[in-house]
Amino acid sequence: MAVYQYFLEVIPKQGILKKHKEIPKKINVSTETGYFESDSEIYWIEAKLNPENIIPKIDSIIERANWGNDKTNFNWKRYTETLDNDASIYLNETDFTIKEFSFRADLRENNLEFLKNMINLAEKNEWLFMDRSGKLMNPNFEEIKISIQNSNAYSFIKDPHKFLDNLNSK
Repeated sequence: MAVYQYFLEVIPKQGILKKHKEIPKKINVSTETGYFESDSEIYWIEAKLNPENIIPKIDSIIERANWGNDKTNFNWKRYTETLDNDASIYLNETDFTIKEFSFRADLRENNLEFLKNMINLAEKNEWLFMDRSGKLMNPNFEEIKISIQNSNAYSFIKDPHKFLDNLNSK
């Protein structure tokens, strides 16, 4: 993941409500293995959402990647010298429902069009977003903006030298 990319995991609101009866503020996350891991899969299992209608909508936002796609993995990528957005959906191998959905928005993009399109898609599908800390957010730009402003990606974009100096001091 590039340091200027802001990661969000997509979570189905109906799956969370089925499991908890209310929306918690956070979901458990871990990086102990060196990878970002969360409990989000349980909410997709609860929701049992078919990706048939979702995949074409993402195709209209970002091009499909030319790697890693098969019947259970869908990847999108927009990469140029100045832009790097991507998204991934992974399906359950037995019933082909969604088990994981995430994307990374390049904070260098003018007007953050990709992020705004994903927020719009989430509004229409009643999804929530989860940042790297596990914080759950509504598909609302102003709410997500606060999380962005607290992210390493934003710190890097705002002042790369200060960001790197802070890494050295840790």
